[in-house]
Amino acid sequence: MFFDPRAEPAAEIAPGEHIVVETADSLCGLVKREAPAGFAIGDVLERLGGACPVTGPVYVAGAEPGGVIEVHIERVSASPPAGRGWTGVFAGFGALTHEAYSLQEPLEPVSTLVDYDTGTARLGLGGRVAELPVRPFLGTVGVAPRRERRMSFSQSPEYLGDVDLPGVTGGAVLVLPVHVPGALLALGDAHAAQGDGEITGAAIEIEAEAELWCVPRDSEDAGFTGLPQLNTASFLGSVAGLQGNDLTDCARAAYRDLALRLTRHHGLPLREAYMLLGQAGRLRVGNMIDPFYSVLASIDRRFLA
Repeated sequence: MFFDPRAEPAAEIAPGEHIVVETADSLCGLVKREAPAGFAIGDVLERLGGACPVTGPVYVAGAEPGGVIEVHIERVSASPPAGRGWTGVFAGFGALTHEAYSLQEPLEPVSTLVDYDTGTARLGLGGRVAELPVRPFLGTVGVAPRRERRMSFSQSPEYLGDVDLPGVTGGAVLVLPVHVPGALLALGDAHAAQGDGEITGAAIEIEAEAELWCVPRDSEDAGFTGLPQLNTASFLGSVAGLQGNDLTDCARAAYRDLALRLTRHHGLPLREAYMLLGQAGRLRVGNMIDPFYSVLASIDRRFLA
């Protein structure tokens, strides 16, 4: 439940060594054991001592403070491949049920079990069924912060954390800063499907396997300018997960980081980088439930050829 600079590593890996990591669902199986009971988020946190459990930490040999690690994600797969996940509505937690922004009196909390297979998750909607494409990804990935441990149910540019971005899946490379020897990487909170913003506070929550490998890099050589990166073969992206700041601040921070990357490492003058992002940049919202806000700003690599 924590990213902790003093945690004992669960495993040590060499640069480039492939590993498979097994992850629990975001509430450690609690909902599947007790559904269809509804939950208040405060009750859940008290019972479990947190949320979004992460597997690890993994010590990456050669990772040193001041550098970065590249986390190459080969695949994220539901485990088992066909089974049952869950979603729901929490009391007092959600983008449209927060006390400051509610559309109505609080909704009754509910948890719903969702059957899935390798292609489709089937969400019951009061007599109807929505068939959702299954595209598993990791909602929470992070490294150890510099000093004090942080709950995995949190987010910061210092360590990343719970940003719920669907792009954190097979084919992606996360670039994260290193603050302690070995980086102490931990990950979990897999989702089978999720809408932008995860506005109810729950995606289709599942257990999963993640196959990955890591490479320590010099920050400058990796093109690191301050924010965690999410890159693929087709795009470059910068991630702003700024707990306690609003969505506008996240979008601006992510675009700023991406503009600096284009200037320092891809040969564009700052004005031209700004102009390119103004016409071709893309934003993806990970979560938007006070105080959790996260954004991925990206640019297609074809514009940089």
